[in-house]
Amino acid sequence: MKVKQALIFIIVVFLILLAIIFWMAWKGYQLEKGGISIVTDKTEYEAGGNLKVKIKNNFGKQICFSSCYPYLLESKNDNWKSYEYPECQKFDGNDHCIKAGDLKAFELTLPERIKGIHRLAIPVCIGCKSEDPFKETTRFYSNEFTIK
Repeated sequence: MKVKQALIFIIVVFLILLAIIFWMAWKGYQLEKGGISIVTDKTEYEAGGNLKVKIKNNFGKQICFSSCYPYLLESKNDNWKSYEYPECQKFDGNDHCIKAGDLKAFELTLPERIKGIHRLAIPVCIGCKSEDPFKETTRFYSNEFTIK
């Protein structure tokens, strides 16, 4: 009888450990595929106004932004199109890194002469070190907003 109880106890402990391992693996997968959340403070802005944006890192790794162009402004006609940006004239390093699970907020001034539907494109380097050159791993996008 004691052998049977011990065997049942071992099986239950094994199943609990197995469930914990699967749960942790699933949570890691969810974080990895979660990307980043990019949300502006409003959905309408005046040309030349200030836009505030919050970026939440939902990855299981650190993400970094370009020191030259941490964001790109895009406009929408039929398709999304990025504005023309000059080539970076300085060292383009990994600047403003966000650790896994952290939040970063910044503010930018919108150009005076643009109107219409826009969004921010955010190129990121996943798992990079802050002192390395920036190499875009992927790109994420903010919500749409209107500039009047």
